[in-house]
Amino acid sequence: MTPSARRIVAVDGLDGSGKSRLANALAAACAADGVAVTQLHVDDFRRDVDFAGLDAGEEAARYYADYFDLAALDRALASFQAGSAGDAELAIVEGVFTLRVPAVAASAGLIVLTVSADEARRRILARDRHKGRTDEEIERRIARRYFPGQERYRADHDPAARADAIVDNEDWRRPRVVRFVPGRLPAPVERWLAQLG
Repeated sequence: MTPSARRIVAVDGLDGSGKSRLANALAAACAADGVAVTQLHVDDFRRDVDFAGLDAGEEAARYYADYFDLAALDRALASFQAGSAGDAELAIVEGVFTLRVPAVAASAGLIVLTVSADEARRRILARDRHKGRTDEEIERRIARRYFPGQERYRADHDPAARADAIVDNEDWRRPRVVRFVPGRLPAPVERWLAQLG
């Protein structure tokens, strides 16, 4: 596999939209189709940021600007494109704010997941309770970080307009493609999306 043949596909969407689950299913489908895949998760590039004493606006701004080391993720993608990750032909990047990563913005295929705010909130509560957080702390994060961060991201980058595919993931057991631009994503990704209906 020559480095120039390597492709990147990003799975983006609101916190709680099911990005990890969908990216894992996509990676498994591509592997079954004979495509070697590496996955990168925005959450693996988190920084230790102190939010203590910040008002809501400051907390939202710090979350958006500082919580993820997107430059480090960009370097990892540059390394992939240069030939690291063994024989991997496809890098699947999943997480929030992916269009803020230069390698994604420049050349990646983009799949955007949609889900209602109520469903996203329900999933975030369920997910973060397993991390030992109280409902009060989770609701605070939703109100002061996750949702304001997504609002700013959509205003700055408009991922839905840039998307090669939009998937309604309100029911994560039955994701549904609502928009798809053929010819812009790698063939195994397109074949998988076609099966979603």
